[in-house]
Amino acid sequence: MAAVKAKSLKLAPVLIVAATTLVVCIFQALPRFSPHADAFERLEWMTYDWRVRQAFESKPPVATNLGALFIDDEDLQIINEQMGFKWPLPRRLYGRAVERLTAEGAGAIGFDILFSELDTPRPETNLKRGGVEMSSDEYFSQQLKAAGNVTLAAFGETLGDKWTAIAPADLFRTNAFAVGHATSDTDSDGVLRRTRAFKDDPKIGRIWHLGIVLAARSLGLDLTQAVIEKGRITLRGAGGVERVIPLDHEGYFHVNWSLAWNDPRLTKGALREMLRAKSEDDPDWRGKIVVIGSIGAGNNISDIGASPLDRDTYLVSKHWNVANSVLMNDFITRSPYGLELVLILLLAAASAAVSLKLQPPWATVGVAVAGAVYVIVALLLFVKFHYWLPIILPVGGGLLLNHVSLATYQLLFEQSEKRRVKAVFSRLVSPDVVNELLGAEKLNLGGGRRHITVFFADVRGFTEMTDAMQSRAEEFVRTNKLEGAEAEAHFDASASATLATVNIYLATIADQIKKHNGTLDKYIGDCVMAFWGAPVPNDNHAAACVRAAVDAQRAMHRLNLERAEENKRIENENQGRALYGKPPQALLPLLSLGTGINSGVAIVGLMGSNEHILNYTVFGREVNLASRLEGVSGRGRIIIGESTYQELLKHAPELAATCVPQAPVMVKGIKAAVNIYEVPWRESAPAAGPAHPAEVEGTMFLRNRT
Repeated sequence: MAAVKAKSLKLAPVLIVAATTLVVCIFQALPRFSPHADAFERLEWMTYDWRVRQAFESKPPVATNLGALFIDDEDLQIINEQMGFKWPLPRRLYGRAVERLTAEGAGAIGFDILFSELDTPRPETNLKRGGVEMSSDEYFSQQLKAAGNVTLAAFGETLGDKWTAIAPADLFRTNAFAVGHATSDTDSDGVLRRTRAFKDDPKIGRIWHLGIVLAARSLGLDLTQAVIEKGRITLRGAGGVERVIPLDHEGYFHVNWSLAWNDPRLTKGALREMLRAKSEDDPDWRGKIVVIGSIGAGNNISDIGASPLDRDTYLVSKHWNVANSVLMNDFITRSPYGLELVLILLLAAASAAVSLKLQPPWATVGVAVAGAVYVIVALLLFVKFHYWLPIILPVGGGLLLNHVSLATYQLLFEQSEKRRVKAVFSRLVSPDVVNELLGAEKLNLGGGRRHITVFFADVRGFTEMTDAMQSRAEEFVRTNKLEGAEAEAHFDASASATLATVNIYLATIADQIKKHNGTLDKYIGDCVMAFWGAPVPNDNHAAACVRAAVDAQRAMHRLNLERAEENKRIENENQGRALYGKPPQALLPLLSLGTGINSGVAIVGLMGSNEHILNYTVFGREVNLASRLEGVSGRGRIIIGESTYQELLKHAPELAATCVPQAPVMVKGIKAAVNIYEVPWRESAPAAGPAHPAEVEGTMFLRNRT
């Protein structure tokens, strides 16, 4: 039978950890093959958003040349009241803004507004410049060309693998510095976390992100010479300027949300300010990268969506956050797939080690601490270095799920093993020993050599008592002329009384064995067999056994005194019964105890099978010698072997000092004479002398136990 290791790593826990970890790894890989299987990725996004907010609260350094020119509801109201224009505003107003910003030294201008069609010329929107009347669109295109630093927005939609641009009208596109895409590539939960660095349109060609275009102009990066590789885009410019944009496995880069739409570190203004004369309170636009966009509330002009910072924010802010990443060379890098896989495996191994080595609830505490440490490290890496380590699958899957799986296994399966151990030993040893067994780090029930002390105690007088009770029953049947069922009933009652008597004595002995934490092996007729030193190791096994033997003799003596008192009562009652011609009641038998004890190395383990009789027992030469010494003991005596006496000298010298040497005896199965000692148990009477050889020999031939 295999060794039971209640807390050690076995095949079943290994398989559980392997299966659980495999499932976690499958969930990690699923989004790469099926974008809709993103349940755990969505949970990871939630932890990502939390880290983005924590990083934002730390106020990281940002570029100082970012600006925003907003079109808000107040702009629309003033323009309507003073100029009579409604939304969509005539392009002449945007042209005026470009003219003013250029005159004030703006470094680059970007529009988050789509100019996909030309306006129908209207007299009320035309204007004169240099004595020449021109349309609103013509004026706007002239200012785009004159400025030479304006990037217009292109939007679009993805159909299959192709993205089709909704680009500015040719009049504007050909006069602008560049076109940048302003599409919000939200994740499946509607949150804008990442975007494409560029999009390829079948007609226009490559369109870089508006924020990248603005930052590239400011830094002098040449987008036409970009090196595009798997997982990265490298941009280079004059003077050795270089920026490397990390990409995920789908070709997206994550927006580093370092600036809110109303961040005080932005240079901010309103469109209405561009339509009047400059004042001293107006912002300083020199060298600024200015994004022009709407923050109005109307359905036609609002561009509100979710970002990691806020569930409702003006998405025009994505452009200066992208530009800021390029300017500051501060990008978010997600750990590669291989590293995420390694983290899952490492945390799974850590979870298994902690769960199997530590006792509850410390295993759960250990796993919780490990998870907390990992989360803190992941948070610090993001806040300090913008490095994104996954949390959900490594911690929730590799660490926690494995711990829960192993804890469930231990609860359901290992508890059944404990129930099995308890079932085997609950009647053999004391509750304290059972609890010690259940809490043992390693428990070997399958067989092994152990240094133990063996105890045999035989109830003397049992055979005589049985014969006497049988004779009385037969006499009663004859005297009362009982036949058939009545006779059988009387014989059964006599046998039951005989068994009850011997059980009282055997139970008295067993109680003392358990009291001293011994293992009750078996009953052999009217004999009790027990041992100390297994299954729980005990250096004082000899002393515990001898003390149990002493207490058993004393308990038997007290029991006999009680039964003797009861016999006096029965005798008095029998005198009364005789006067009425009633048969006398039988007196209670008084039995004695002979005990043999020996110590040494024996084979210990479970014998039998789960399907039939299963017994935890011992066997070997030292066990046989203990049985022979029980035969030597006679009535009311405790006889121990030399090895037990030597154990007492080492571990219980005060008990060894009470032992009385006896004449060496010859016992069956052993060639040389055996040294023996008697242990006195009466609290006041002197110890008995050496056993008479004839008594020893006679007893030995009466008992023929191997």
